[in-house]
Amino acid sequence: MDIKEIIRKYFNNSSDVLITEIKGGAINATYHIILNNGKEKKEYILQKMKSIFSPLIMEDIEFITQYLSKKNFLIQKIVPTINGEKFIKDNDIWWRMLTFIPGQIFHSMPSVEHAKEAGKLMGEFQNLLTDYNYEFKFKLPHYHDTDFIITKLKNILTEKKETGKYLQLENIATNVLLEYKNLPPNTSLPKRIIHGDLKLSNILFDEISPKALTLIDLDTLMHNTISVELGDALHFWCMHGGEDTEKAEFNLNVYNASLDGYFSAAKFLTPEEKNSIPNGVKLITLELAARFVIDAFEENYFVLDSSKYKNLFEQNKKRAENQFEFFKQFSQVF
Repeated sequence: MDIKEIIRKYFNNSSDVLITEIKGGAINATYHIILNNGKEKKEYILQKMKSIFSPLIMEDIEFITQYLSKKNFLIQKIVPTINGEKFIKDNDIWWRMLTFIPGQIFHSMPSVEHAKEAGKLMGEFQNLLTDYNYEFKFKLPHYHDTDFIITKLKNILTEKKETGKYLQLENIATNVLLEYKNLPPNTSLPKRIIHGDLKLSNILFDEISPKALTLIDLDTLMHNTISVELGDALHFWCMHGGEDTEKAEFNLNVYNASLDGYFSAAKFLTPEEKNSIPNGVKLITLELAARFVIDAFEENYFVLDSSKYKNLFEQNKKRAENQFEFFKQFSQVF
């Protein structure tokens, strides 16, 4: 089905509709839909979902968003079709529509004020879900399963030992494996509901002030530790210039501001959880470095940024190197 046919399944009168693709997604295609019926203008987000995500995820998102809305937490909601369906199946893909919240998205942290607001929002989100008992219907296989990813890296190094790629990736891969081996375990930490993918582009900010309005992209909701959640968020937020920069840098001011905001809202934290945060940053940084090395070997995952790289091998190799450079700088401070 083409996109206009999909839109007709949501609205009886969809003749006057403006469709704009929102670029930047690594997996799914996202569109901003503006519907003008002559009396009022309504805006929505339409997404074309890849088969890596099961439509079961819509049940999880509905439960969580309804719960958060009752707690007065601003969040996108599912828009049903005319027939009341939560999604539209379309061969190997499926479509969904969500409410639209105006705001702006950044790909690198614009200021320490924004960092503090982002941390505060994350703390509020988790604070509301601390006592919420819910069993998720869908979870991405081996997502944030660092042991699995490290084992896969070891295996691919063995399989690809006689290849030209091995010569270029051996050093970074060996360093990642060595540092991972030296990390202390966090096995005693409680499992909580987390967002799971708090890169900066999944936070919607106010268009005028630094205020963080809401979290978007709830496809990775899961039970895991605060160490993993904050490690995932902070390594993104505090990498000055982002993962495609010439040389990654750790921004300590952004780190401290983010945690100031987070601690002001996350009232549930135990001392053990607080102390685990630096280790979480190290863990997730090494996990991502390992993933990028694997993807450099396989060249079959992330979308190629042709403005910066010739191929997926170069792109993923550079991103792995930047993750490890960030890890080294962070480890000099913590």
